[in-house]
Amino acid sequence: MVLDVGIAILATLVANGIEAPFVFMATLGFLWLVPVGLNLWGAIKFWIAFLLFEKRRMVRYYKAEMYKSKFPASNGYVDWEEYLGFIVTDNDVRPEAKTKAAAFAGEIATCKTLRPATLFIGTQIALQRAMDEYQAPPSTSGMLSTANAG
Repeated sequence: MVLDVGIAILATLVANGIEAPFVFMATLGFLWLVPVGLNLWGAIKFWIAFLLFEKRRMVRYYKAEMYKSKFPASNGYVDWEEYLGFIVTDNDVRPEAKTKAAAFAGEIATCKTLRPATLFIGTQIALQRAMDEYQAPPSTSGMLSTANAG
């Protein structure tokens, strides 16, 4: 902000023949509005690309990692945070699944910090979709433990 005001003052000093307040305000307006426009354009491009290409790819990645790490069934969990928290804290879950669940949570936290309006929301959408589509392998779904008990 101080740098912007300094640039506006410098532009006002350079433009001798034009009204000083106009040059000052026009320079500040340019320095403040152009980045907003560029960020808005970047967000529009992200959401178009996300909806057309990236969402499907991210869902496939999350599902593949869930199968690879043998995550327990996500039935009954509406929220991804609750589901990942269950995996990390449950003693019956395999260590590989706990590690992967913690990595997913860390990845989403990083996205929240770096790009909260785009990548964070997109990552949540993709993980939620992967949870909805995920079917746990029979050995980790709890179905075999009840069948063997009886």
